[in-house]
Amino acid sequence: MFNKQQPQRSCIACRSLENWTDLIRTVLLGNEIKVDINHRMAGRGAWLHSKCFQVAIERKAFNRSFKFEGEIKFKELEDYLKNLGN
Repeated sequence: MFNKQQPQRSCIACRSLENWTDLIRTVLLGNEIKVDINHRMAGRGAWLHSKCFQVAIERKAFNRSFKFEGEIKFKELEDYLKNLGN
């Protein structure tokens, strides 16, 4: 019959389109980035590749995506990415 396509999302750092299953969804709570593993957390989400984290920080892509002025804490996201590499 019909093949249902998966939703596409763009990485906030490299801007390339990917299936949402290949990207990490993050949400801003207060001034801290949280990893949304189940893709169900409330609020605006920002999607990125695990390899694009440094580029996103350099380009201030999180500030732009969340329309947030100020310092953002990345501790949880950094820990999550370290565990992905292991």
